[in-house]
Amino acid sequence: ASPSASPSTLPSSGPSRTPTDLPSPVPESPRIFAGHPAFTEVLNVGYVEGAKANITMMSHTKSGMSIMTVVPNDVTQDATFGVSFRTPISDNRGLATITEHAIQAGSKTYPVKDPINQLQAGSLQTHLETWSESDRTSFTFASRNLKDFENSMAVMLDGIFFPLLGEADHEWIYRQEGWRLEIEDETSRLYISGNAYNRARASQMFPEEALDDFVHDRLFKEHTYGYNPRGLWNEILSGVREHMIEFYNSWYHPSNGRVFCYGAPEYVNACLDSVDEAVTRMLKDQANKTAETDGVSALEELGVSLPQDSKVGFKMLNTTNSVEERVPYPSFEETDDFRLAISWVLNDEAMSQRHEVAWYLIYEMLIGSATATIAKELETLGDDYIAKLNTDLQQWTMTMGVSGLPTEASAGEARTKIVNKLAEISQNGFDREAMAAALNKVEFKLRDLNSCDGSPQGVVMFKKVLRKWNYDLDPTLALNLMDEFQLLRTQLEDPDNVEGMEFILELMTKGLSDNTAQAIATIYPSAEMQSNVERNEIIWLNDSDQYWDKATGLEIMRETAELHRIQQQGDSAMDIATIPRLSPFDLPKEAFEIPTTIKEGVFDSDLTMLENLVPESNNIAYVDFTIDISNMAFKDTILLPLICRLLAEAGTERKSDVEIRQHIDLYTGGLTVEPLVEEVYEFQEDNGYKVDSGKHMITKILIRTSCFAEKGCAELFNLIKTLIYDSVIDERDKVINILQDIVDDLEDDIQQHGHVFTTRRIESRYTLPGFIREQWFGITQLYKARAALLEAEDDTKWDALGTRLLVAHDAIKRTHHSGLLLSITGDEKAISDLGGAVHMFVKDMLPASAQRTPFPDFGKVEHPWVINGNLAMNKEMENEDPFTAFLTPTLVNDVGRGGFLYQPGEHISGAHMAAVQYIGGFFLNEKIRFNLGASQAWAQLDLDSGVVIYQSEETPSIYSTLEIFRDATGWVQRQLDGHENLPVEAQAAIIGMVGKMDGSALQPNRVGHVALLQYLKQDTKEGRQAWRDEALKATKEDFMFFANRLAGWGGESLSAITNQGLLDQAHLKMENRTMTSCHLTGFKCPESTEAV
Repeated sequence: ASPSASPSTLPSSGPSRTPTDLPSPVPESPRIFAGHPAFTEVLNVGYVEGAKANITMMSHTKSGMSIMTVVPNDVTQDATFGVSFRTPISDNRGLATITEHAIQAGSKTYPVKDPINQLQAGSLQTHLETWSESDRTSFTFASRNLKDFENSMAVMLDGIFFPLLGEADHEWIYRQEGWRLEIEDETSRLYISGNAYNRARASQMFPEEALDDFVHDRLFKEHTYGYNPRGLWNEILSGVREHMIEFYNSWYHPSNGRVFCYGAPEYVNACLDSVDEAVTRMLKDQANKTAETDGVSALEELGVSLPQDSKVGFKMLNTTNSVEERVPYPSFEETDDFRLAISWVLNDEAMSQRHEVAWYLIYEMLIGSATATIAKELETLGDDYIAKLNTDLQQWTMTMGVSGLPTEASAGEARTKIVNKLAEISQNGFDREAMAAALNKVEFKLRDLNSCDGSPQGVVMFKKVLRKWNYDLDPTLALNLMDEFQLLRTQLEDPDNVEGMEFILELMTKGLSDNTAQAIATIYPSAEMQSNVERNEIIWLNDSDQYWDKATGLEIMRETAELHRIQQQGDSAMDIATIPRLSPFDLPKEAFEIPTTIKEGVFDSDLTMLENLVPESNNIAYVDFTIDISNMAFKDTILLPLICRLLAEAGTERKSDVEIRQHIDLYTGGLTVEPLVEEVYEFQEDNGYKVDSGKHMITKILIRTSCFAEKGCAELFNLIKTLIYDSVIDERDKVINILQDIVDDLEDDIQQHGHVFTTRRIESRYTLPGFIREQWFGITQLYKARAALLEAEDDTKWDALGTRLLVAHDAIKRTHHSGLLLSITGDEKAISDLGGAVHMFVKDMLPASAQRTPFPDFGKVEHPWVINGNLAMNKEMENEDPFTAFLTPTLVNDVGRGGFLYQPGEHISGAHMAAVQYIGGFFLNEKIRFNLGASQAWAQLDLDSGVVIYQSEETPSIYSTLEIFRDATGWVQRQLDGHENLPVEAQAAIIGMVGKMDGSALQPNRVGHVALLQYLKQDTKEGRQAWRDEALKATKEDFMFFANRLAGWGGESLSAITNQGLLDQAHLKMENRTMTSCHLTGFKCPESTEAV
């Protein structure tokens, strides 16, 4: 083992020191933070190569609060603030999550109902996130504007240290964030609501959540990790407000917290100033309260000693026995999709860096991809593999298994295969090719500073360091794994050195094969799970007199009534005025622009290349490549999601599917292939955006990938060429497997992310590109993929389907090089290192154009799909009800409403976008998220189509949500009435809209993609600037014009993901117009057996 093999523990106090195994900071660097008088420097780490940043560990002198400051090499990245508290839970009442949200329901300085959202809707924040885990609760945000950063810190810290959740006149907060009893007006039916309750009900219907709950409950019995921070609905109902207050008072103390300050030195200083001010004020407030209670502090009264009492110990592996059970998951119907999953707890002491790296490698080699050893072993049994490595807590867990099993008996066979394969590997070792691919994947994981979900780099780092910091370990251990990785890699790649492989196999055998801390789940589909939960809730209500007396019940109803009064009353103008705001003068005059160099005719070819230079990419090059597919017949475009999967996974005549996917793992940081359709922007003479005619669009296949630039990347470009031109896409078994996978994935996605699909469904009714996107990525794709699967399995129909695939693939290969676009992104060295591979790709790898005629400019010429596409779209719209609800096993609703406001050729002003931000950020968020208890709600205006969509996620009532949607116009008019100028919140919405336009400092893995879209859509710097200027100049008249236009929007459509019972409740109140219901188990909506 290397010197870093054992975890380092952070000292709680003591003089500054610099570890001998880390490089010292470079004194002349202007990006090194110099310190702060209110903080005692504890551990001066200096420059951390793995983070590409200077890091200093500090302690707040007065409180002992731990502080980490990070000044990255790339100071253009979003400044980030994070704070986390150890909040161990001891039951499933959801106290961690309830308290997390209650903190955001008003504070002493900012006494509005939702100050965090009030600020966010009118700020330049690029990220805001709060979350609870079993042993900690965390808050973070990011911004690119210093004043906005300071405002956000002030509001967040005041909420954390001075919340109103415990005040006598704020009992309603618990009824809002926890649970409450409601009475339905029309029927006098008693029902349960509340944000935590609704979230718990919704999440228990997700298959992945059902598995996670089972694993942690069984493997961590009577331990913090065995409980759910979100809570279980029936245990949430046993909670009372006093539990929440005690939970807050026990854990939300500076001595129990960790603060993260990331950004340029001026942001770090602002962060430390704000923390010092808020903590000092809290300590003074607590000292005054202690003096009033005869010197007994709140913590002493609770019997809590911090930070000792918040520490979570390990669940010892030898105290946990193997458990095997049947676990239900909600399904559309009782089908043949059974699943088998085996989970292990991997450690009962702090992970060393060597062990961490080893487990990353073991995971990748066993189950990290479709080519991994266990995944290949299971591929003949089911449709897809199950894989998860949970590293967020101090005790890691690994899960592997298979989904899509035809019978429950197949689960036993899958288990036997896993156990036997693990034993075989323990004896014989791993395949060398699999190991090489895993090494490349892990190196990417360690070197790539970006996130896969678009979160700012500071947020990614904050989450990463908490995995060590929360347990009093040196947080930089989570950032500096490359040395340990390289040491282990050297040992594994040396055929004469057995030390590395022996270490890996010994660790795997101990952690998996010989480990009794394992949970085996046979997961079966249950069509009754939803109704069973609803039935149990009714039983609970009927038996409620066993849980409380009449006086308690009346008190709950009184607090609920007070909540309704608060909701209806709204915040006073005086309270709203307390929220710190930005003015247009605080914003930069010009929007951020990607520094892109456009190179046409690259190396004397017809190919165009975009070169995007970023300050720091760790010498990783990011590649986006598109191929024009406009010469494909429109009738075959529905097959494009299948074709793209086949291109990436099917293999070639020379290389099998396994070899191709191993090649991808070995030479890239991952590779995706997907279809792309985008409208081409149209502009007025003054550069203002116009609604396009629907005739001008681009259609591409998009390949996204990355590579280590110092290795040349020739293999990456050879892969791109191979996938496009050489893939065998008519291999029947592979087609069947991928179609089944598409169906399974869409069923799960619709259930968990219904709002995405309702939005796509609404967009599909108004423009051809929107229609095509829904065909590819929406509910229609589920229907069509299911129909295609039947064709592929039918001997009499397979030849026709296979022929269509070949014809479509031929159209892709016949593309002219003018339809190829390459976008490369990286730092200066990465771009330079990539040059040779790009030259080889263009000059030597790409076949000559089979199509003689270059593609026209589709911004000027009608796209070839327009005629047949519009015919298909009009036919479907004639058959479909614009008011449609899709039924799935869920306990909440995702509801959307849309309509068009603008005709083709009309100008969409940036001022109107600001009005949409006003409606979504203030009205819909308050009425639907705050009042109804939905997860979130928002409004959007599509610049391409002129369509406005109101959307809600996990709302308890369809009817109430639609009523709020329909009141949006009246609300805007009421807010503006009597004001000479825009009210404060409307002015804030303008700032919020500009913040969305300017966006986050794009991470290197997204820069090239955004630049590519701007180029394809023929967007212009002048157009973006004009739009931004219009938003900043928005007036009351602009907002009123938009509101009046909303009152007469055309082509109204409604879409919902719901269940039959919830839809029936809505229909009882929807007197004039109900929604057509469609099951997601068929082939079309309305029902039909029509094939692709």
